[in-house]
Amino acid sequence: MYQLLIKNANIIDGSGKKPFIGDVAIESGKIVSVQATISTSAKTTVDAKKMVLAPGFIDSQNHSDSYWQLFSNPGLHSLIAQGYTTLLVGSSGTSLAPLISNESLRSVQKWQSTSGLNVNWRSFKEYTDQLSIMKFGSNIVSLVGYSTIRRGLLGDSIHPPTQAELETLLSVLDTSFQEGAVGVSVGLQYSHELNITDVELVAIAELCAKRGKLLAASLRNEDVNVINSARELTALAEQTGVNLKVSHLKIRHKSNWPLLTELLDSFESAYHRGAKVHFDCYPYTYTWQPLYTFLPNWSLEGGRTHLLERLNNEETRKRILSSLTNHPANLAALIIASTANGLKVNGKTISQIAQSMSMTSEEAILNLIKNGGATTLVFDESLDMGTVMILCNHSLSFIGTNGGGFDLPHGDKLVHPRSFGTAPKFLRQVIDSKSISLEEGIAKLTSRVAKTIGLKSKGLIASEYDADLVLFDPTKIDSKASVANPYQFPIEIEGVWINGEKVVQKGVPTGTLEGKYLKS
Repeated sequence: MYQLLIKNANIIDGSGKKPFIGDVAIESGKIVSVQATISTSAKTTVDAKKMVLAPGFIDSQNHSDSYWQLFSNPGLHSLIAQGYTTLLVGSSGTSLAPLISNESLRSVQKWQSTSGLNVNWRSFKEYTDQLSIMKFGSNIVSLVGYSTIRRGLLGDSIHPPTQAELETLLSVLDTSFQEGAVGVSVGLQYSHELNITDVELVAIAELCAKRGKLLAASLRNEDVNVINSARELTALAEQTGVNLKVSHLKIRHKSNWPLLTELLDSFESAYHRGAKVHFDCYPYTYTWQPLYTFLPNWSLEGGRTHLLERLNNEETRKRILSSLTNHPANLAALIIASTANGLKVNGKTISQIAQSMSMTSEEAILNLIKNGGATTLVFDESLDMGTVMILCNHSLSFIGTNGGGFDLPHGDKLVHPRSFGTAPKFLRQVIDSKSISLEEGIAKLTSRVAKTIGLKSKGLIASEYDADLVLFDPTKIDSKASVANPYQFPIEIEGVWINGEKVVQKGVPTGTLEGKYLKS
């Protein structure tokens, strides 16, 4: 007698092969048989009614750690309700370990206030030992964040490391690899990593290649210099042999959208020359980012304390305002997602706030940065859906949320709808547009991510693989989440299982925590 038997399913096994109608048997958390018909009885039998049965989705770009959701909301309901059964955290240069000094956690503050955070670990091993005794809504695997290491060693200073400092940085990174990190993330678009030199980047990549670890890096620039930024990383992959994933690939601002063909050529050319290159993206036209990232890079040097000094200095304030006036983004249309210090402006545009305060949009931005705290976040509709879907459908892409795990009860903070709707929104567009096959779309969410990360028992519906599964109605699956109301679960996800245990029933998380930290 099996633990679970799912019968009459339209099986899309994650490999990219064509679907077939069949049965799947699960025992002791593992898939033990996949056949056209299985007659053996089971403790629980599910009639799939020819709905699609796919492997559990794997999120290639997740922030549930840096948003502190692993600890405040371990159920991770917004992710498991989409079908994400495994999450790759430690993204965008930020992880919760190793904590070399008190400066280390400051890499988190662009998304989450560090005030009041209490941790009982220092090393990556101590951190993952803590995760190992916890249960989660989804499985967790982690990168180590390079900014976390770098800020812990160099503090808030933005300067190239000396040779001795670089050797220490690489030593700490290597130790984290040995303690279970599946790779390292580098957030090249953020102020403390934007000026990482070629020497430093090559050294990181060479160490990753030597240890067989993933390098997940964002582009230094996603608008006018997107091509050079992409070529920098693809050339790095060719030079060092590192396994590279470019994070949340996109082209920002309308004037740059025609660069799409050239951007994709940089990846395709490197791939055909033997480089191990992939990228992930999400099917939305909005970004969700700290408001201060719209300021010129020079104004951010030294961190928030020095930024506030510059905002209080008449000369440097004028320089910053001038930079904002010439910014390619439509700053007036930015929508406030969250602020600190009790400001009641969430959901309003910069233009609305500026009008209410009788000032320009640029002045309102500086006012919000000064009074709203470091974690003031905004939505920016700077992407083109046609371009986004070409990226999502590309053969080298994965689909990652770049979000976190949230629950339905919430305050007035607006999170990006990708945290609730990435996978179903992508699948709906695949099914409706027929631009790629559904089995190709499923592969982007499953086996290809597993292979890149190094998850050997996940990503396929096949014997001896973990019984992480998603059952959904392809005629109706869709996201309901929006910028105005992100806190909505998707529709027509019939069931989600982790290790053969049901964690989502008819679109609603059951509350069962079957996810765990996966040791590398």
